[in-house]
Amino acid sequence: MHPFISPTAALAGRALAGRAKALWRARAPRAISPQCVESLEERALLSAAAAPPHWESAAGLWASTDHVHHAAGQDISREINIPFPTVDGGTQRLDVYLPSGPSANGGRPVLIAIHGGGWRRLDKAGYGARIASAFVPRGYVVVAPDYQLSAPGRPTWPVNLQDVQSAVSWVRANAGTLGINPDQIAAIGESAGANLAALLGTSSGPSGGVVASLSVQAVVAFSTPTDLTALAAESPLAGRAAAQFLGGTPEQVPANYAAASPIDHVVAGDPPMFLVQGRQDPLIPFTQSIQMATVLDSAGVRNRLVLVNGGHDLDFPAHYPNLIGQILEFLDATWKDG
Repeated sequence: MHPFISPTAALAGRALAGRAKALWRARAPRAISPQCVESLEERALLSAAAAPPHWESAAGLWASTDHVHHAAGQDISREINIPFPTVDGGTQRLDVYLPSGPSANGGRPVLIAIHGGGWRRLDKAGYGARIASAFVPRGYVVVAPDYQLSAPGRPTWPVNLQDVQSAVSWVRANAGTLGINPDQIAAIGESAGANLAALLGTSSGPSGGVVASLSVQAVVAFSTPTDLTALAAESPLAGRAAAQFLGGTPEQVPANYAAASPIDHVVAGDPPMFLVQGRQDPLIPFTQSIQMATVLDSAGVRNRLVLVNGGHDLDFPAHYPNLIGQILEFLDATWKDG
């Protein structure tokens, strides 16, 4: 196992989480299989193969710099395709979205925006821009990394988690240049990206005993796969994506399913988590987020679960702008708690 992923966990916290998980499974309803495929990610999961990521050339720290004029009248500085080193000796790319004007004393808080796509499709550009539109005008820096995508016969666990951990490390190393507060880093993601964001708050959190530079102080997760073994049984579409990502079925590679399931790594002292889930999600059953909140409660980890009327592709912030204020309030409380 790579040193970025803790090989052990606090046994008492694991036991507590396991008991809560078992109790929930005993009473949780099973999700109905999807009858239609509507969202972008659902269409992506039906694809037989993933298109390889397209990199643009970069020179120096910033590959390309431009400014986006926000509707509210504030300019957002965008630095795209910045290379960052990964643990396998290669590189990935990330985009940085910065508010205009100087940063406050101590630096700005930052959101690491992790895109979805079934661990095998999409990239940083669309998701980073969406999250930036909501939070950069409100004083946040947004960093959107790419990570290695799976393909048939090419599983990517745990490389994609290590890639986003490397992005967190890069943010901390460049905090002074970017005007970032290294003690106010949150991960935000949707679907597969929410799974990786939640793992940043569990597997690589401070209580996991791994390198502090890889940890985040909060997690915001939309439509999150939290228990991949249960997901494979509940959702055939998501189960196929998980099998490609992890290298087999739960029967073939059970250790990979446990390692990639945030719910199996919750311990006391993990960072706070804000969960958003659509009640009508045909791809990720809403019970996945309810179960995660139950386990977080059992471990004494501060969390908030917001169930909304919607499916899998919630298209935040366009369709749920009211959540921006709730997320900011949650994060502000986290920063005040230290």
